[in-house]
Order: sequence, then structure tokens, then C-alpha cells
Amino acid sequence: MIAVGLAGHAFFVPISIAGMQIALGVALAGLLLDLPRPLRTPLDIPIAAFVLVCIVSDLISPFGPPPLAFATLWRSVIGYFVVTHGLRKLPDEWPGKLFAFAAAGLAIASIVGLVQYRTGVDLVHLAHLRERQALVAAPGVPGRYGAMGFFISRLTFGHIATILTALIAGGLVAGAVRLKVLWVTVGLALCAVAVTFDRGAYFGLAAAALVIVLLSRRRLLVLALLVVALLASLNPGVRGRFQSSFSASGNSDRVFIWARAKEIIRDHPLRGIGFGNYPRVCGEYYDRVDKTFPMRTWAHNLALSTLAETGPLGLLALLWLFGSAALLLWRKRSAGGLAALAAFLAIAQAHDLLYDNKVMYALWLAVALGASAKSPRATAR
Repeated sequence: MIAVGLAGHAFFVPISIAGMQIALGVALAGLLLDLPRPLRTPLDIPIAAFVLVCIVSDLISPFGPPPLAFATLWRSVIGYFVVTHGLRKLPDEWPGKLFAFAAAGLAIASIVGLVQYRTGVDLVHLAHLRERQALVAAPGVPGRYGAMGFFISRLTFGHIATILTALIAGGLVAGAVRLKVLWVTVGLALCAVAVTFDRGAYFGLAAAALVIVLLSRRRLLVLALLVVALLASLNPGVRGRFQSSFSASGNSDRVFIWARAKEIIRDHPLRGIGFGNYPRVCGEYYDRVDKTFPMRTWAHNLALSTLAETGPLGLLALLWLFGSAALLLWRKRSAGGLAALAAFLAIAQAHDLLYDNKVMYALWLAVALGASAKSPRATAR
């Protein structure tokens, strides 16, 4: 039961939020029937500290707690525990198998995304599993569409694909994954991410590539990455989206959002407004400047959103959590896990990944797999 659940979870992470959660539930049920010993992980205390700060921030919030679904947006962290403890109950080759299952799901989603770019077809809608067709015009490429895979957001698909691509590529380079055919998945995913036109994903891939190159010290890999970047730049839409990242006019929406976030932090500097409360509170601040501004979610920056909602203590707890995860992956010499974490942190400078459970399940899968997979270098050490 544990093996089936973990395999399904890894496969469905790039495909379906329902699928990944159901599979995780199957694995959790198997774990409850046969708990591993000891029931501890290196991230228990940092995770508990962050969750506790989030709960307390809602209890003392001047605006009251948000709806339960928002107040528990940290819940995807259960994926880390289930995958970590589940792998302890399985044979040593299972981390490599989960890499393969995740790669299979990513390959299928990437192919669907590439077809979407050309046609705009929504397979989920065609299968009558979604009432309305989900599509968005590709920025700067008339007649083409942004790749979304099976999701309704090209950003969600781009973020998940970036994290998993970093994990798989890093695992291949480090030798933790021996199935060389998975390089085909990496290639497909890179093409699919390119046509999401997700600027955050571009920078996430760059951060992941830098980590992999620094850890592997392979000059040939640097050349290969330069070739991939050159080929991507041949698409005018991809080139235009990347260039717009450095344009003040092209990022005026984020400048507006970040300015309002700083005002919220200024007015609630210590206890914050409560975890998950940002969408309830920001409207008042936005309306003072522009009542027509449409994007009223979070601050589009991991540090600003966390500081606004949970105050300095929450931000410190979050830094402790991700710092502990990075240290764990470094000790395991996990190039894939570190690359995935670097990609996540790079994207989180301009997107609200912490509040997108679909992306967070991908991150916790990457952390758990990266810490469990054994590379030749780590074994030798």
C-alpha cells in the first residue's frame, strides 16, 4: 500500500492535485498500519515551529482567523513526512523508482503542454472533467497559447515542472538516478517550461542550473546549458518575456503590490495580520491607490507575504525551515534536492508559491526524495 501510494503521488504531482492527494492518502494509510521506527526526521522541529507561528498569528490577529482552508495552507508539508517515512519502509531502490514515476508524469504533462502551445486544446475539458476550457494566449506570439499541462494555470504548471526538472536533472548528474532515458523527460520539460512564458520559472531554472554546475563541476554541462538557453531565445515570445523581467514598465503590477505589502507591514510590524489573511486585508490598501487593480491575492514575494501575515517571528521560522532543508540536502550531497529548492526560492521572489499547494507538494516531494536518494559521492563520503 505504501509503495502504490508513493508511486501514485510522484506520478500525479505534475498532473493532478486530486490524484496526488488521493495517492498520498493511500500511502499514509499504509504508514499508519506499519509506522517506522524511529518516527523522526531532521525537519520535525523547524516545520513544527513554522506551523505553530502560523496558528498563533491567526489566534492573535486583529482581523480574526481566515477561513479554515486558508488558515491551513501549510498542510502540504504532510507530503514531506509521508514520502520520507514511506521510503524508510521500502527497499533501497525505491527513491530511484519514485524519480522515474515523477519523470513519467512530468513527461506526459510536458507533451500535453507542448501540444497546447500549438493548438490551445484542453484535454481535461475535452474529457468533460472541467466545465470550461482553460487557455491563455501566449504573450508576444500571436496564434499560440501558454502551456498549462493538466492545470488551469500556466504558472502553476511552469513552477511544478521547474522544480521537478531541477530534481531529476540534478539526480542524473550526481548519479543518484541511473536511468539515462530520463534525460528525455528533462528535455521535454525544458521545452514545455519555455512555452509557459513564465518568467519566474526561467529564473528558477537558471538558479537550479547554477547549483547543479557548482556541485558537479562539469564544463560540458555548462556548454549544454548555454546551448539550451540559446535555442530558447530563438522564440520571440520567450525572448520577450525574459527581457521584460528587467523592465520597470513590464513589472508595474508587482511594484504596486510590493508597495502595498510594505504598507501592511508598516501598520502591523510585530504580530502581522494572521497567516492566510492577506487576501482579506489587502483590498483596503489597494483601494486607497487604485480601486480597479485586479490581483488581490498575496504579495508576490515569499518574504513580504510571510512578514505581513506572521511578523518577524514567522519570517525567522520560515528561514529556519528552508535553511534546515538546505543543510539536510547539502549533507546528503543531493544535487537534485538542492537544485529544486534553489528553483523554488528563485521563483518565490515574484510568486506566492507558499500558498499554492500544488506547487508545495512538488517541493516537499523533491526535498524528501533528495534527502532519501543515495548518490555515489554521498556513499563514498
